Amino acid sequence: MEASNETTQPQAQREMKVLSVGLPRTATLSIAEALTILGYQNVYHSLRTPNVEDHHPIINRAADGSFPTLKTYDRKKEMTRGDWDKVFGNSEAATEVASLFAPQLIQAYPEAKVILVIRDYDAWYKSLDETLLKGLWSPLANFFASYVQPTIGVSSIAVTRKVALGFFAANSVDEIRQNAREVYDRHHRQIQEMVLPDNLLVYKMGDGWAPLCEFLGKPVPDMEFPWVNEADELKGKTVQMLKSQLFEAARKVLLPNFVTTAIAKRLNIN
Repeated sequence: MEASNETTQPQAQREMKVLSVGLPRTATLSIAEALTILGYQNVYHSLRTPNVEDHHPIINRAADGSFPTLKTYDRKKEMTRGDWDKVFGNSEAATEVASLFAPQLIQAYPEAKVILVIRDYDAWYKSLDETLLKGLWSPLANFFASYVQPTIGVSSIAVTRKVALGFFAANSVDEIRQNAREVYDRHHRQIQEMVLPDNLLVYKMGDGWAPLCEFLGKPVPDMEFPWVNEADELKGKTVQMLKSQLFEAARKVLLPNFVTTAIAKRLNIN
């Protein structure tokens, strides 16, 4: 599914109140859960937001309009607030993918408070590589991106790869690894330069409720901070998604179920 097929309509409007723009693998799901507990509606995170695949054509276009190192870069595709509302318009807060377009979203939603979650570089890089990069460029991902997803009109792997390559100014996964430190430093510096100090919370993983609630003007909940094992949840949801896509593709090419089940077992996604 290409950006030219973009059909998602603007969502019912809510005021964007919080942008959490810590890099992927900086407890983005835990922050999403915390913001939900604090009362923010429809906090955007791909592991929580329903029908997130409907947003891939818009994210594809956003990548083309945001990252000059992409071969498909086109300034005419720069996103307006109305464009972003097709993804985030029903959310009062956003995290995860929001970090990859942080400068654009900060400009689009100047009323939003900004949270920058920072994780120690070595721990962050190890998690990024083990959890995201190796999976996204694995032989299994290659098979699905080349054969399964095109059969059913889905582009999640291709779009996610494009965004990652664009964000890290890279042409390959190896270049992502080479550029990681520079991009990590640039991201944190850029956010702190863009956002006024009174509107920015620099949050360290493990800080808990106190600084977050003080910044947002919310009472501290009478419960522990929701540290979620995002890696396990991501793995489980990915396996579920790939298995569903495999069976959908098999139906389109008229493969019997027992053959598809055998393929799923062979691919270790049963």
